[in-house]
Amino acid sequence: MPGTQLQRYSVSFRDPAIFDSPYFFGISGYYYTHNYNEYDEARTGMRVTVGRQINEKWSASVSTRLENVNINNVPPWEPQTFQDAVGDNFLVGMSVGVTRDTRNSYLRPTEGSKFNLSVEQVLGDFTFPVGNAEFNKYWTIWERADGSGKHVLAMHNQVTIAGSQAPVFERFYAGGFQSMRGFQFRGISPEQNGFKVGGDFMLLNSLEYQIPLKANDHIYAVGFVDSGTVESHTEIRDYRVSAGVGLRFVVPMLGPVPIALDLGFPIVKGPGDNEQVFSFWIGFFR
Repeated sequence: MPGTQLQRYSVSFRDPAIFDSPYFFGISGYYYTHNYNEYDEARTGMRVTVGRQINEKWSASVSTRLENVNINNVPPWEPQTFQDAVGDNFLVGMSVGVTRDTRNSYLRPTEGSKFNLSVEQVLGDFTFPVGNAEFNKYWTIWERADGSGKHVLAMHNQVTIAGSQAPVFERFYAGGFQSMRGFQFRGISPEQNGFKVGGDFMLLNSLEYQIPLKANDHIYAVGFVDSGTVESHTEIRDYRVSAGVGLRFVVPMLGPVPIALDLGFPIVKGPGDNEQVFSFWIGFFR
């Protein structure tokens, strides 16, 4: 496996309307550890967000994150990019973003779209910018006369770019449920001497068709096509494509968020990619 999450702790608070105003506030703290093939990571941090709801569709926010990222267990034969990150790394990220949201549901949208654009400048032991743009769109293709049993086509598009000075633990990797099914978590990445070193450019695209199998919509099937790439520079050299099918189960005692089971099969692969047919997730498409 490319990585194992050993532990994760987080606590968060969000007020969507401070003193009944159009401003919102959020704060979170977290600690988690990962064991990757290339290194072990322990990340401790907090994030504070303040924003304003401009109208029914648009909102804007500013956010600050403070993190300490400890990288250890790096063998001496790994590339220099891993050696440069060994030890504690302190980061301060300051970002601004705008969002346009017309979805008819936060949990399972069947109509509308969501667009988010953000820019972050990271300072501290490493200095680099990050830009991210995401667009999600949902169409109801068919529904019963009473409005239930909706067949939904969901689309996701994302492009993310980081500065060339981003450390290995802040670079991009793809693979897995919310990225590209049919590939392992972090299974898509540029390589150096056989080690996955992450990329400074990531492009992801997905189409998913959802078909309810029960009248209460607690079980539904999906078919999907995922595609995209992770590159060392802003270019497209090895564009991957995968396709597959899956099931979603809503367990009432666990709340409205479904358990997702997918089988994905790579159609177009890049050099060194790690495949994984089965993926498991608790959550919706995006």
